[in-house]
Amino acid sequence: MAFFQPNLLWIFCDQLRYHALSCNGDPNIQTPNIDRLASEGVRCTNAYSHYPVCVPFRAGLVTGQYATTCNVPFHGDILHPGHHTIADSFRDAGYRTSYVGKWHLAGERGINLVSDAGWAGEDYWVHPDNRGGFEDWFGFNLSNNFYRTFYCHGEQVEPFELDGYQTDALTNLSLEYLSSYNSNQSWFHVLSVESPHPGTGGNPKYEGFPVPSQYEEMFEPSMIELRDNVPTDKQAQARQTLCGYYAMIANLDDNVGRILDWLDQTGQIDQTLIVFFSDHGDMMGSQGLWHKQVPYDESIRIPVILRLPEVLDESKVYTGLVSGIDIYPTCAGLCQVKVDPSVQGVDLSGAIDSTGGSERTEAYIQWIGRGRFRFGDHPYRAIRTDRYTYVVGRDENFCLLFDNHEDPHQMNNLYQQFEISPLQEALHRRLVRTLLHAGESRPDFI
Repeated sequence: MAFFQPNLLWIFCDQLRYHALSCNGDPNIQTPNIDRLASEGVRCTNAYSHYPVCVPFRAGLVTGQYATTCNVPFHGDILHPGHHTIADSFRDAGYRTSYVGKWHLAGERGINLVSDAGWAGEDYWVHPDNRGGFEDWFGFNLSNNFYRTFYCHGEQVEPFELDGYQTDALTNLSLEYLSSYNSNQSWFHVLSVESPHPGTGGNPKYEGFPVPSQYEEMFEPSMIELRDNVPTDKQAQARQTLCGYYAMIANLDDNVGRILDWLDQTGQIDQTLIVFFSDHGDMMGSQGLWHKQVPYDESIRIPVILRLPEVLDESKVYTGLVSGIDIYPTCAGLCQVKVDPSVQGVDLSGAIDSTGGSERTEAYIQWIGRGRFRFGDHPYRAIRTDRYTYVVGRDENFCLLFDNHEDPHQMNNLYQQFEISPLQEALHRRLVRTLLHAGESRPDFI
């Protein structure tokens, strides 16, 4: 491939499961702008979160390392300065790097800060040394308030407040920054939104899912088609909750459209590698569970879509395995940027662009256990192969074996169903081999 240094744009959302896009087969919602990315690029159908909660996933995303390697094993930990990140690699290759939105790697106080001047914001401040090497910064650690979000910029301690609904306002901020960019340097820009993660603010029709008023009437519970693995006693709640979730996704999709329109209008769309992805999914009542953390597909399977004309084929479906820690090296490979030797993720660029290259044989999922918060005190390790999900946990409820070809809704747990089978023995060996290869010590429950 001749040398080509495209811009790189990450559109990074929070808690969007693979199944919740029309391009991935969801019958409840139309996502035409995200679908456009898929039709003009590569849709990855076997992508998985290496750690299905915000903080350790994000650390792995920017370092290309597992949580136990980059030393961010718990939700609430800090990515300490000194780690080499994707921002460092792209800056060293001549890119200008910038970040807008949620970071969630600077340590979490979990309190609202209120000043004498009247401003308030939860964890808006991210010290310049803790910004992962990104040069131009318009970010916050976390908010989860969609109508009152504060961010920091430069070294100013006092916060800046977003105007209006968070996803709209962060998109505005990204477009304003990119519109003012007047360098000949290629750019790497991240837009990180909290949607469709539940939050506060406004007066939402569906509690926990605030959206602008024009989205509130788009979905009705009686019209929602549920996945087959939502138990009867959870179905009413699931339909109600999904209405709010889909409303957030509809707004997110419109903002993706705004970004694509701007790239079209400025003539940069064909010179920009666009990568759309999420950190993890949401159970939404499947298996009778809610939120993330668990190793079922609704929690760990994520959308990953890449678009770069003349390098990536249009309407291509990549069925190979993808881990969240592969996003950094794969983007670097497509942009011909050198990665740090410490990266554990796989550069899948050759497999995705059809020039030939490495592929994954399994995706490794870690859950270390209790961290900053007490939820999820059930450590497990898992692998997701092309066909099987295999999970071993300290809690017997997280010892799982699914044949995802025969049982796509993961309703028939084959783990020691009769006796330890040759299949389970083989998968257990693969799990042990994978965790050791990841540099982790073997947990006592495996």
